[in-house]
Amino acid sequence: MMSLGLGIIALYSLLSLTSMAGMNLGFGAVFLVFLLAAFRRDGRAFDKMAAIPEFRLYLKTGAGLFATCLLSLTAAKFFPYSYAGHAPEITLHGFLKIWYLLCPLILTVAFSAQAFDPEENLRFVLRVWWATVILLLPIGLIQFKTGWIHPQIIPTNLAFHHVTLFFGHHLSSASILIFPAFTAMAVMMGRLRRGQPLPLLETGAALAGTTLLFLSYARTAWIAIPLGIVLIFARNLKPKRFAASVAALLLVLGAASQTPAMKERIRNSMGIRDRFRLWEANLDYFRHRPVTGIGWLKTQEMSEFYFKEKDPANYHSYFWGHAHNNIFEMLGGTGILGTLAFFAWSLFTLAFALNTRKAASSAHRPFFEDVSIGIFTALILLHFNGMTNVTFWEGKVMHQQMLAVAILFMIRIAISGGDGHPDRERARGQAPRP
Repeated sequence: MMSLGLGIIALYSLLSLTSMAGMNLGFGAVFLVFLLAAFRRDGRAFDKMAAIPEFRLYLKTGAGLFATCLLSLTAAKFFPYSYAGHAPEITLHGFLKIWYLLCPLILTVAFSAQAFDPEENLRFVLRVWWATVILLLPIGLIQFKTGWIHPQIIPTNLAFHHVTLFFGHHLSSASILIFPAFTAMAVMMGRLRRGQPLPLLETGAALAGTTLLFLSYARTAWIAIPLGIVLIFARNLKPKRFAASVAALLLVLGAASQTPAMKERIRNSMGIRDRFRLWEANLDYFRHRPVTGIGWLKTQEMSEFYFKEKDPANYHSYFWGHAHNNIFEMLGGTGILGTLAFFAWSLFTLAFALNTRKAASSAHRPFFEDVSIGIFTALILLHFNGMTNVTFWEGKVMHQQMLAVAILFMIRIAISGGDGHPDRERARGQAPRP
């Protein structure tokens, strides 16, 4: 019988693929489960997470990123740098945005406090997550043709719309759907490699997810999809089959790129010059404030006044916005300290995914080994998307990224039998599970 707390966590995995409001409401319910565990003084739930080897590094890298963002805002408050006579407006919102770094901790403790088998609990959460992607496919197909829910017209001569689902923007879709899509694909390919029947749910989620990613009509997504497929295939196929699959994929992509709809979208240069100008703006912020930047999350606000100072007569014709690049965003907003902290956090999450794969392999849990590889692939693609858009601090994307990190923690708890030490389960000689 499923516990209420587990049902809430599964509901959050569903809501993490909807709107910002749904994500926040779902996480609010998870937070209540977390508080209940703390109120009951369920120390075991906290101990399970603390026993995971990477837990301290998670705290250190997260605390470092939090501290450097806080420092940049503090410096901007008391020692601001102004453009066109305007200094950054430091509000409580900027200080609160980094709270997402606490999400994996809260989610994992809430998960650890649940009764029954943690492995079955996690499998249930993942199944709900993947089933949601399949349910979103017909909505995405309707939206692509009609624009229903959130119309965002594709800048071509064809009457189609970006698939944004409930996220509100196609670039959000491109960075959120990679997580369920490529974890499902990794499980699907892992089963195929082991000679097992293809799982219907994971296969459906992989196909639905990649279809929705393609229909987002984000050019970075069009590159990220084949890149992710190559990463997944490289692990699961023998060299000859892998080479043949990559060759076939390249042929399909080459043919598709010659269709009128895709060719026009690829050639459309809208937004490229704007991005270059914003990158220049953020480099200018960095030159004037190389240590702490102009202020965490203040690059978008200050872009208007940067262009006003540079070209006062025509600054209204420039595109004002954030950096549209993770590295330039962190350099301009938080300086070298925040950028190094961002690199440390990002490298930690990638290493954590690989270490979790190794732990799952040692515990003879191929299913969780595949999920870990899927998360690793999605994180790679997230940073790839971050070359032309800020994928780090957007709230909807951060919900999904932090859910993925929490899933890694949950895997470590599941394969250890609940005590955070996979070696103990391996010593018990438990049989592998598919």
